Amino acid sequence: MERWIHSTVASVFAWAGNIYDLLIITYVYNDLSKCLGVNTEIGTLLFALGLIFRVIGGYTFGKVADIKGRKIVLNIGTAGYASFQALMAFSPNAFVLLFARAMQGLFMGAQWTAGTVIAYENAPPSMKGLINGIVQAGYGLGYALTGVAYLYLYDNWRLFLLTGALPLILIPYIVAKVSDVTKFAEKRNKVKIKPYASVIIRSTIVISGMFFSYYSIFAVYPEFLSSLGISESLVGILMTVSNIALGISFIVFGRISDNISKRSLIMGGVIGEMVGLPLMLGVVNGYVGLGLIIYTISTGFWPLAPLLIVESVPIEIRGAMTGLTYNLGSIIGGIGSILMGYLVSIYGIRSTTQWGLIMGYASLLIVFLTLLTWHRAGNKVKSNL
Repeated sequence: MERWIHSTVASVFAWAGNIYDLLIITYVYNDLSKCLGVNTEIGTLLFALGLIFRVIGGYTFGKVADIKGRKIVLNIGTAGYASFQALMAFSPNAFVLLFARAMQGLFMGAQWTAGTVIAYENAPPSMKGLINGIVQAGYGLGYALTGVAYLYLYDNWRLFLLTGALPLILIPYIVAKVSDVTKFAEKRNKVKIKPYASVIIRSTIVISGMFFSYYSIFAVYPEFLSSLGISESLVGILMTVSNIALGISFIVFGRISDNISKRSLIMGGVIGEMVGLPLMLGVVNGYVGLGLIIYTISTGFWPLAPLLIVESVPIEIRGAMTGLTYNLGSIIGGIGSILMGYLVSIYGIRSTTQWGLIMGYASLLIVFLTLLTWHRAGNKVKSNL
C-alpha cells in the first residue's frame, strides 16, 4: 500500500477523534451541572478552552513539526488529546475538568497541524485537494460518531466521555506505517514571514469567520434542539445524519477544488450557509432538519480554507503558519461559543434563534467580503509538496 494512503487514513481517524473529543462535551452540560456543579457558562467555557488552547498547541507544535517532522507531532498530538480526554471522564470536580480540557486543547492543535500537512505533502499532485477533503471529512465522521455514541450512552456521561480515549489505538499504526515525505533537520533555510503577511491575515479572517458562525451556534445546538421538544434520540439521529452529509460534502468540495478556484467555492459555501441558517434555527416551523442539512452541506468548503495558507507559504514555515492561522481562527470560534453561552444563560436557550442569526450572518458576511476582495494572483507558492 502506498505511503500516501497510510498518511491519509491515519490523519482522517486522528482528526475524527480530535473532533469527537472536542464536541462530546456539548452533550453532557446537564450531567456536569448535576454531578459537578458546572453551569452553562462554565460548560461553554469548557468548549471554548478546547479551541483557545489549540492555537498555542498548533503554533508551538507546528514549529516542532517544521524541524523534527510531521509524524512525531502527529503521534504526540493524538496520544495527548486522547489521554486528557480520559482524565476528563474521571474528573472529580470542575477544576480538574477545566485543567484537563486546556491541556487537551494543546494536543488537539498539534494533531490537526501535523495531520493536515503530512497528508497534503504525501498526496499525489493531482489529488491534493481531494486528499485534503478526505482528511477534513474526519470532522463529519467525528461529529457523527458523537451522535451514535450518545444514542447508547446518554445515561452514563462518564462512560460517554471515556470513549474519547479510543484514538490511543491509532498510535501503533502511525508509528509503523506513516512516514514524512521529506527529511527534516535542525538547520533549515530561514524564511521571512513578512512577504506572506497579507495572505496570513486574510486566511485567518476567513477561518475565524467560519469558526465564529459555526461554533457560536453548535456550542449549544443539541440543547437548543431539545428545547424545541425534539427527543434525545432524535437529536442524536439529526446530528449523525447531518454530519455524515458534512463529511461527504468535505470530500466533494475537496475534489472539485482540484479543478475550480478554491476562493469561488468557499464563497458559494458561505451563501449556502446563509440560506440554511434561519431554517436550522427554527425561524420557519417544521424545517429545522432541512435547514441543518443545507447548512452542513454548505459547510463543505471548510477543507479549502486551510489550503489558502498551505499553498501560499514555503515548506519551512508551513506547519507553524498553518497551525497558527487555523487555530487562531478557533480562538474566535471560542469567543463566539462563550458569548452564546452567556447570552442564552440570560435570555434562555430559545433565544439561540435570535443570537444565532445575528452572530451567524455577521461573521459569514465578513468572510464573504474578505474573499470578494482577495487578490486572485500572487498568493501561491510553487512547490513539489
